Amino acid sequence: MFLSCKFCKSALDNCKKMRLLTRSLVFSFTLSIISGDSGAPKIKPFHFTADLNLGMRESVHCAIVYGDPPFEFSWLKDGKSLLDVRSVSIRKTDDFTSNLVISKVDADSNGNYTCRVSNSNGLDEKSAILSVKRFVFASRLIIKVL
Repeated sequence: MFLSCKFCKSALDNCKKMRLLTRSLVFSFTLSIISGDSGAPKIKPFHFTADLNLGMRESVHCAIVYGDPPFEFSWLKDGKSLLDVRSVSIRKTDDFTSNLVISKVDADSNGNYTCRVSNSNGLDEKSAILSVKRFVFASRLIIKVL
């Protein structure tokens, strides 16, 4: 009887140790996912000016707040690359920021703009909609009555 009680106590101790080890592993795994230890880029959201009228200039920054360099930046409008587009310039201002400038917004500027950043660990992208307000000028019609 004494041997079996000793065996039960030993098994119970092992069971407690196993539960603690399992909790520790689960906590460690969860902590790694939450902290984003992968080194993949994370981009800060950007927004366009709400009161944007025809002919105005607009610029937004795509800023990386987390991740391991080097980074590759790309800008898209409505899912298509923004290379060689009239009145649009893209500049990498430093290792963590890219700037999109539209020198003169017009009706064709409307759309969904996306900044995509990638590195060897993954990619992230953020999007914002640019909507230009249109001025409607009413022309004055003068009628000469005879």
